[in-house]
Amino acid sequence: MSTPRQWIAKQFYALGKPNVLKYVNELDQMQWLSRDELVARQHQHLHRLLEYANSYVPYYRDLFKQIGFHPGDFAADPATFSDIPLLTKDNVRQNFDRLITTEEARRQTSTKTKTGGTTGEPLWLIQEPTYREYNTAHVYHKMTWSGWQVGQPQAWLWGHAVAGAGAKRSFSMQAKDWLANRTESNAFHLTEERLEKLARQLEKQPGVVIWSYVSAMYRFAQFLQQRGHRIRARALYTAAEPLYSHQREFIEEIFACRAFDNYSCVEVGSIACECEQHDGLHITTRNCHVEVLREGKPVPEGTDGEFVLTNLTNLSFPLIRYRVEDWGSQSPKKCDCGRGLPMLNIVEGRIIDHFKTRDGRLVWGAFIIPMMPLLGSVKQYQIVQETMDRLVFRVIRTGPINEEKFRDIQQAIKTVLGDNVSAEIEYVDSLPSTPTGKHRYITSLVD
Repeated sequence: MSTPRQWIAKQFYALGKPNVLKYVNELDQMQWLSRDELVARQHQHLHRLLEYANSYVPYYRDLFKQIGFHPGDFAADPATFSDIPLLTKDNVRQNFDRLITTEEARRQTSTKTKTGGTTGEPLWLIQEPTYREYNTAHVYHKMTWSGWQVGQPQAWLWGHAVAGAGAKRSFSMQAKDWLANRTESNAFHLTEERLEKLARQLEKQPGVVIWSYVSAMYRFAQFLQQRGHRIRARALYTAAEPLYSHQREFIEEIFACRAFDNYSCVEVGSIACECEQHDGLHITTRNCHVEVLREGKPVPEGTDGEFVLTNLTNLSFPLIRYRVEDWGSQSPKKCDCGRGLPMLNIVEGRIIDHFKTRDGRLVWGAFIIPMMPLLGSVKQYQIVQETMDRLVFRVIRTGPINEEKFRDIQQAIKTVLGDNVSAEIEYVDSLPSTPTGKHRYITSLVD
C-alpha cells in the first residue's frame, strides 16, 4: 500500500511529467520483446535519426553528401551504417554550430550543457526535452528492476562543479525534491557534516533506492561504518566509474542490499544497466545503439574493444557513431531474467584507464586493484602511468604500509607490462577529483 508521500509523488509525475511516465511504460513493455524485435525497432529509430540529420543538421548533410551516403541506403542494408565516419570529441568541438539542428521549433526548446571533462577539456552539447525525459524514464525503468515503484523514496549523492562546492538548492528545487519523494546531496562537496545529514535523512526512509558515483558511494559507506549508522535501503545504483568487486562487496555489506552497476554518460545518456540477476548489463536499446570496434572494425561478441555509440532520442544535436572513449565488450549470452535486451559485459572503464606498453599493447590498469588492500592502511589511492616505463602510486595512508607487499605488486607490474616498467609510491595528503567530484583510480598520461 502506498504512503501519502508516495501518492503525492505519483501525482506530481502524472501532472508535471506525463511524458516521463509514458516513456517508462514504453520501456517496461519493450524489455520483454525478442532480440530480433528489438533490433527491428532500433533500426526504425536509427533510420529516422539519419533522415532527420540529413534534412536538418548541416554537419551530417555535408558529410553524407561527401561520402555518397543516403539514409535510404541504411533502410535497404543496415550494414551501410558502418560507412559513416566515426565522430570524435574534437569533431564535436570543431563543428559545434554545424551539429545543431536548423529546425527552429526544436532549437527553441533545447538547452546547452557540457560533460564533466573526465578526459580533459569539457565537451559542450545541446539537449532537447525528449532526450531529458527519456533519460529520466530510463532511470526509473531500471530502478523497477530492484522492485522500486514510481513514487517510492529515492536518494541521489550526485553533483556537478557548476553548482559550486557550498551551493544550496533553490527553494523551488527543494519543493520539487519533496514532491518527487527525492533526497539530494552534493557529491562534489563531501564533508562529514553533509554526510551526517544525509545519513540521518535516509535512516528515516526504509526502502530507499540510492544513486551515486562509485567512489562517492564507497566513501559514504565508509562513513556509515565509522559512525554506526544503519540505512535500510532497497538497492544501490552506481554510475560514472567502474564498479570493482571489492567496492561492490563493501557497499553491499554496509547497506545490506544489492548494488546495480549502471553505465551512462552525459553525451548519450543511458547505455546499459544490471538487472536483478547481476550477470552483465542490459543495453538500453531505445536510447542507444552500441558498436564495439578495434581499429575501426567490429569485433566478435565477447571480444574487448572501444565503444562507439549513437543516441536515438536527441535530434537537436545528433551524435552518430560517437567515440565515447570507453572500453568493454558485448556479450553473446541471454540473461536468465528473460528480457530480450542485448547485454554488455561489465564495462572496463575509459581508455585512459588503460596502460600502454612499449610492445604496442593496451592493458586495463585494474589488474592492480585487487592487490591494493594488501598494502595495509590505505585510505585512498591513484595509480598514474606517467611514461611507458614508470608508474606512480599516489597514496593517502592512515598507518604503516607493507613494503614487502608493494614489492610483490612491482613484480606483478613487470610481469604484465614489461621488465622495463618501474613503480614507486608517493605519499600525499589529498588526491584530485574530476570536475564532477568523481575519483579516477587508474589513469594514463601516455598519449
